[in-house]
Amino acid sequence: MKEIYRAYENGLPVVGPTYLSQALGISKSTAHHMLKNLAKKGYGKYIERKGFIINSEGIKEAKKIMRKHRLLECFFVDIFSLDASQACKEANRIDAFAGDELIKLIEEKFDYKCCPCGNEIPK
Repeated sequence: MKEIYRAYENGLPVVGPTYLSQALGISKSTAHHMLKNLAKKGYGKYIERKGFIINSEGIKEAKKIMRKHRLLECFFVDIFSLDASQACKEANRIDAFAGDELIKLIEEKFDYKCCPCGNEIPK
């Protein structure tokens, strides 16, 4: 969802298996199955030979995921003095496991508006 949301933020309305496979370093077949599964879960529509178009439910879920990720990036830069690239890699490793309480504590303690890369933190 993070890569699909990044594409959406950058004005790419349709994300195909080739784009996703290159972004994630996975096979096109795996990317194809991932996109179809997201469509089955109601996060968008998959159009054969075109790609995945995220819908409002998908955007809502992707914003939650990206919010966690970007808040963690900011936290890692501030607390551990990581550079933006390393902070992103570390956030990728744990953002799916970070609980809502941890994220809430980070939000309350720090008033981050954008991540170290300059991207806005979704509300």
